[in-house]
Amino acid sequence: MLHYSRNILALLTAFISFASLAQDTLKIDEAVIVGQNVFEFKKKGLYEGEFLEEYNIRGYTQLEIFDESLANFWTTEDKTCISSHLQQEPDKTILNLKWNKDQDGCDWVGMGFGWDGWKAKDLAYVVDTLAIELLVRSTAEDFSNIPWAFCLEDYKGSQAWLGYNKSFLKSESISKEWTKVQIPLALFPFSEYEVDATNIKQLLIQVFAEGEIEIASIQLIPFVGKLKEERTAKSRDIQIDGDFSDWHNDFTTFENQKFAIAYSTEQLYFAFDIQDSTARQNNKKGSSLWNGDAIEIAFSTNPNADNARKFLLLSDQHVGINCGDTPYVWNWKSNQFVEGAEISIQQTDTGYKVELAIPISNFRNFTTKEGMELDLEIAVDQGTKNGRNTQLKWNSRNQDGFHQNPTLWGKLKLL
Repeated sequence: MLHYSRNILALLTAFISFASLAQDTLKIDEAVIVGQNVFEFKKKGLYEGEFLEEYNIRGYTQLEIFDESLANFWTTEDKTCISSHLQQEPDKTILNLKWNKDQDGCDWVGMGFGWDGWKAKDLAYVVDTLAIELLVRSTAEDFSNIPWAFCLEDYKGSQAWLGYNKSFLKSESISKEWTKVQIPLALFPFSEYEVDATNIKQLLIQVFAEGEIEIASIQLIPFVGKLKEERTAKSRDIQIDGDFSDWHNDFTTFENQKFAIAYSTEQLYFAFDIQDSTARQNNKKGSSLWNGDAIEIAFSTNPNADNARKFLLLSDQHVGINCGDTPYVWNWKSNQFVEGAEISIQQTDTGYKVELAIPISNFRNFTTKEGMELDLEIAVDQGTKNGRNTQLKWNSRNQDGFHQNPTLWGKLKLL
């Protein structure tokens, strides 16, 4: 049982006494005691006869996680690791956060938001339709990567963690202007870590490295984007000759790199236009080709594979192209060179171009069919003969482990 101080009881008594004298409905701050030394304040009508229509999304009303009238959060106690304060601006209250994880004694550094009075939140029926949106801005230089991880924790203590991804950012960078960061609820691994999405306690944010940021609001909003990148492939015959004219400029761009895909009943075709200031440096052999200038292609050959799988099936493939002076195509699944592959690599003023044809016969029980949807990821490895220094990915961007985790792949539809 909580023991409340005389000051708190006096405060509540004053609220009740003041309400009894009022002639008109007033708005006052209602003090809600949610734990020892943990309080939150929110606007509430004094009379039961007054009903305010609550904004909702599909009937879900617990939308405000943090805003100017609701400060229900906690941070790591050691203020040398993380400090926070609320600052008032003309139109809103701002939460300023400053942290430095890279210090002795700062083992776990972060904060928690137990919104709606720390009541249980049932997110299960809105997981596919809502996203967490943070309205943030920088206090100094612009940046795009926030060294944070996000977690939704249930009341039995199970936690679903999700790392920050640059794709969450709705602009090029976080500047001194207010910027939106949107995190779809569907990306949180509830089932994998047995988190009860019907009984969510709080949003946790763990911070890393060092930084400072300001937050104007955190709320749940309708999710109208897409969870995975999508690409189509048309049925056509391609000549592997370094001439891109038969691709009809049908390219997708990511991280300043371009790729296109086509197919026939017997071949899978790929084209790449790679931007690289130190092009075609790779002296690795066999399966180590990733450690230099290379291209990796991961894809499924089973359109019925579970999209939520986090392990490779027999139908999941992973091939790579060594783009050095002696190019070859390698199949990591079978741990051997790809038989019958045709490849053309030509150096350009800004990098190099690649055309590739892979016989479908290399993949067991695989046939191409119009309308088929498959999982796909493309990665461009860049480095020198001393090894890789950068990996650029189409769908998983700055998440690691795509070669073992198909949930990080995008979508390919055969037209």
